[in-house]
Order: sequence, then C-alpha cells, then structure tokens
Amino acid sequence: MNDTSREADLSPEEAARALSGIRATQARAVRSTPWFPTWFVIGIGLSVTLIQFAADPLTALPLRIAGLVLAVAGITGCSIVIGRSGKMRTHKSVVEAGGMVGYFVWVIALVVFAVALALVLAALDIPYAATWACLAMTAVMGLTGPLLARWISRRIADKLERGR
Repeated sequence: MNDTSREADLSPEEAARALSGIRATQARAVRSTPWFPTWFVIGIGLSVTLIQFAADPLTALPLRIAGLVLAVAGITGCSIVIGRSGKMRTHKSVVEAGGMVGYFVWVIALVVFAVALALVLAALDIPYAATWACLAMTAVMGLTGPLLARWISRRIADKLERGR
C-alpha cells in the first residue's frame, strides 16, 4: 500500500522552512553570478567604437566597410551568445526596478561621458575624436560593468529571499 498522506501533511511551519530554504538557495545562485558578463559590455562597446570609426569622414571606404561588418558581427555574436547562455534573463516577477533604473542610468551616463569627451577632443582638433571617446567609454564599461552587474544580481537575490 502506498501511503503518501503522511508526506502531504506538512505543517505550515515545515512548509515555510522548506520554502525559505529554497529561496535562500535560489538567492545564493543569483548572487554568485553577475547579471551580465563583462565580456558582453566590452564587446558591445567595441562594436559601437567600430561603428563610430566607420562613420568618421577620415576613414577610407574599405576600412568603413570592414568596420561596419565587424561591428554587426560583434553585436550579433554577443547577442547570440548572451541569449543562449541565459544571462540577463530574469522573470518579470523578480525584476528589481531599482536595479533596472541603475542599469539605464549607467548606460545614459556612459553615453553622456562619451559625447562630452568627443566634443572636448574634437575642440582640440584630435583626429577620430569620437572614436577615441567611444574607446574610452568601452574601457569605463569594462571597469564599472562588473560592479553594476553584481549590484543588480544582489538586488534580485534580495528580492528572491524576501519572496516577492
């Protein structure tokens, strides 16, 4: 005789402990992995730099074509790999609004930084001013991206632990 009634008779306290353990394990897993990998933001940043290089009037036509092809390949490759890896996929129930606001503020700040630097370099008559600014932006992305990615992961993990 199969007696499953004993297993089904969990007390509310036992169920709460089990759920708490599951949430803690889930939160540890989320905390242990940055929300996005550093290579992703560097790859996107370098692709943007290539687009800027290809758009510069000083760039010869063959280099423009090569730059655009490489940029498209870079963005496509990064997107495919990140899509298949499951990174940056968070169910909407645990997306943390503050983390997403922080992410978009980071992106906007990087763009403002790059534009401001490009204008300063252009005012100094430095060739490929915007390209150099995009390269600097990529470096800042590579340095600050891991901190942001861990911060977002921690916020999502905290939300998971709270059960919201």
